[in-house]
Amino acid sequence: MVSSCPVTSVNCTASCADWLDNEPTPDQGTPTNHRMQIHLVPPTESYRDTFLRGLHEFRHEGLPWWLGGDLDLAEQDFAAFVRRKLSDSTRRTETLVPSTHLWAVAAAPEEHFVGRISIRHELNDALRFEGGHIGYDTVPSFRGRGVATEMLRQALPVARALGLPSVLLTCDDTNIASIRVIENNGGSLRETKPIHPNRPLKRYYWITLS
Repeated sequence: MVSSCPVTSVNCTASCADWLDNEPTPDQGTPTNHRMQIHLVPPTESYRDTFLRGLHEFRHEGLPWWLGGDLDLAEQDFAAFVRRKLSDSTRRTETLVPSTHLWAVAAAPEEHFVGRISIRHELNDALRFEGGHIGYDTVPSFRGRGVATEMLRQALPVARALGLPSVLLTCDDTNIASIRVIENNGGSLRETKPIHPNRPLKRYYWITLS
């Protein structure tokens, strides 16, 4: 879902954080036999071709944080792009916090990239306002198959291993799919409030990890 955002750098600014949690086709109610089996892996060159296919789908959809930045590097030098993503776990600037990026990979018929999730190791003021600790995206052609729910489920132990006792996730009050994803993973709604007169109310969920 940054002037800088979790896909293209460490974290997300208020300008696009409201997109981060989008998965327009709800996971809830998806028949079990249609749910996709995935596992999370660190960014790796192994999934170059399917990552770039997913990138093109996101760009076609018009999501702003899938444009420019590190993603231009992905098309020009994928190995350098992967190194950049891995280094984000220790990179810190005045506006960005360290972040662990993980890619969702489905096994059948062959392993391929279907989504990404980022865990910020801490919060700054911008992330407390919107964005939170965790942001994710599912490749559009794989939505509605439980990918986001499973990505978040598998990411929570990683967040706990990073030393986070709880994590904040935010989403628009109109984003029914992300509300279900978060609540299906134990999210407790703490607050709903306006953040801009021309945007939906923002929901603030916390998930306790310890």
